[in-house]
Amino acid sequence: MYFKTAKRLELFSEYVFAKIGREVAKIEKEAGKKVLNFGIGSPDVPTSEIYLDKLEEYLHDGKMHLYPGFRACKELSEALISWYQQRFNVDLNSDELLPLLGAKEGIAHLPLALLNEGDEILIPNPGYPAYTDPALMIGAKPIYYDLTDNETNPIDLTSLSKLITPKTKCMWVNFPSNPTGKIITLSALEELVEFAKKHNLIILYDNAYAEITFDGNKAPSILQIKGAKDIAIEIGSFSKTYSFAGLRMGWIVGNKQIVDALAKVKSQVDSGMWLPLQKLGAYALTNPDLVWQKQMLESYQLRRDIIAKKLKTLGLIFELPRGALYIWAKIPDTYKNSEEYSMHILHEKKILLTPGTAFGSNGERFVRVSYCVNIEGIERYF
Repeated sequence: MYFKTAKRLELFSEYVFAKIGREVAKIEKEAGKKVLNFGIGSPDVPTSEIYLDKLEEYLHDGKMHLYPGFRACKELSEALISWYQQRFNVDLNSDELLPLLGAKEGIAHLPLALLNEGDEILIPNPGYPAYTDPALMIGAKPIYYDLTDNETNPIDLTSLSKLITPKTKCMWVNFPSNPTGKIITLSALEELVEFAKKHNLIILYDNAYAEITFDGNKAPSILQIKGAKDIAIEIGSFSKTYSFAGLRMGWIVGNKQIVDALAKVKSQVDSGMWLPLQKLGAYALTNPDLVWQKQMLESYQLRRDIIAKKLKTLGLIFELPRGALYIWAKIPDTYKNSEEYSMHILHEKKILLTPGTAFGSNGERFVRVSYCVNIEGIERYF
């Protein structure tokens, strides 16, 4: 049977890590050796046994088989409200939050709730690839803004203002940043909120790495800024903070109108988050395993530092990231671009580094290196 798929599939390419995964499999088969994979950033610290025990308990509470409903259950709603108050001194109402089937699900569906065909959305360059393709699917237009090297405010608002048109509706912001590991200050967020209000711009703030910071840094919430709820939402994730990546658990909080719009979209595409997972999320937020969390962060920081030393032997130049799970490194000048360099290292060293071009044109001279990696035996590769 012959048929044509939707034309929108021609607007974007396959997700970058699917393509890279096939190349890794090919190299491993040819070489008979595992590739040291610094590619996809999947949190790999085993989940706390405390959380696993609670999940097992919730599996047997007699409600796991029921439809969960489209909004947060009472336990999760109260837990998120309490956590935001304690962590950020931010007050939330139950109608200003919604569980997500992972942060990426919310990122994919927000354009359906907010953008019309022809609308423009501002996306960081370099930035998380998943910000772009959902907008393209519905006929919206991604407009890319540069991230600067400024340590406290990586967004140049003067340059950003030149990208604003009557069609500009939303702006993705992500700190701690994937892929650069940069963080942002509260004062910079104050300027950004003021800018967004001036230009009637919705801020979509991806704070998935809020609890993954190092060297004494602590990530803020955009909702800490007075009046931010007027124009902003924030996306959070259980994946990185609690090593729940495979459970697909996240949330959106902030502007009620935007949260309601996303809830309406989600009512057509899923049936809500499974109740045992909602209860697990509520428990994790209100009963954090502080010993486990400390060990998790120490593990990532130790691996970051060890991997950083090894990367310098490959001619890479970088600063240690203060947040997230990645090193953003400049490649040697002798290579044409990041793809050529990455393929060379993959074939010659059996080491996978993600080409920076996967994150935008500003990544042409960079690679992203995840340190969610088992580094046992790392000496064999360098």
